[in-house]
Amino acid sequence: MNGSLYSNSVMKIIAVNVAIFAVQSLFFAGETLSQFIRYFGLTPALVTGEGYVWQFFSYMFLHGSFWHIFFNMYALLIFGIQIEQAWGTKRFLKYYLFTGIGAGLTIFIVNGFIDSSLSMVPTIGASGAVFGVLLAFGVLFPNAELLLFFVLPIKAKYLVIMYGVFTLSALLSTGTGGNISHAGHLGGLIFGILYFLYQSKFGKPLRTKAFKAKTSFETKKSNAIKRTETEQRTEDLMNILRKLKEKGIDSLTDDDFQKYKYAEIMFADSDKDHLCSEKDFDLNEEYCKECEFIESCIIREMEKYIK
Repeated sequence: MNGSLYSNSVMKIIAVNVAIFAVQSLFFAGETLSQFIRYFGLTPALVTGEGYVWQFFSYMFLHGSFWHIFFNMYALLIFGIQIEQAWGTKRFLKYYLFTGIGAGLTIFIVNGFIDSSLSMVPTIGASGAVFGVLLAFGVLFPNAELLLFFVLPIKAKYLVIMYGVFTLSALLSTGTGGNISHAGHLGGLIFGILYFLYQSKFGKPLRTKAFKAKTSFETKKSNAIKRTETEQRTEDLMNILRKLKEKGIDSLTDDDFQKYKYAEIMFADSDKDHLCSEKDFDLNEEYCKECEFIESCIIREMEKYIK
C-alpha cells in the first residue's frame, strides 16, 4: 500500500464524509438543512437553471442518515482499501471521482430529462461511487469470496453481476422515484465499465488489466518485504561491526557470530570487483548506506577484526 492505512485516499475520503455529516447533523436542521442539501445536493433543475455545476461533485459527500453513511463508508473501506493497494492512491482517487461524477451525470439525465418531475428533487450520497468501487473489486479480484448478507458466500464477480441486474430491474420496475437512487447506482456501474473499457484500449480482455493490477501489487509487496529484510540485515551487520571496532571480538554474542557467518557465506566472496577501495568505505556516508554492495563492504571490514 502507498503509505500507512491512515494516510491513503480511502481513509481520507471516509474522514471527509464523516466530518461533513457531523457538521450537517450538528448545525443544520429543518429549513436550514433543506437549503444546505438544496445547495450541495444534486438537483438537476438547479444545475441547468442556476448553473450549480459543483453539485456533480459535492452531492457524493452528503448523506441523509447515520445508516446511509455507515453502509456507504463500510463498503468503501472493505473494497476500496484492496483496490488502492493494487492501483496506488492517485489512480484509485481518479477512479472514485470518475465513477461518482459519472453517477451524478446519470442522475442528472434520468431525473432531469427522462422523468422531469424529479428535476427539483435533490440526490445525495456516495452510493454511485461506491458501486463503481464494487465493480472494480469484482474485476480485479473476481474470485475473492464475500459474504452476502454476512452469511452466504459468493464470489465477487457474481456479486457485481447480481447487483447490476438488481439495480437495473429496480429502476425499470419502480421508476426513478423512492428514497434509493437506482439511477445513481447504475451510473456508478456503467461509468466503472467505461473506465475499464478505456483502460483496456478497446480490445484487450478486462481480466488482463485485473491480472496486471494484481501481479503489480504482489510484486510491490514482495519488493517491499525484500527491502525491509535487506535493511534489517544491513543494520545488524553495521551494529556488529561497531561492536568489533569499539570492544573487540569478545563482545560478540553467539547470535552476532551466526549473523556474521551467514553474511560471510552470502556476500564475502561476491562482487569484489565492484567494491570501492577500503579507504573510501564509511558507514556514515549516505552513498555507502545506499550502495547495493554494502553487505560485502561490511564483511570486508569485519574480517580485519575477526581473522
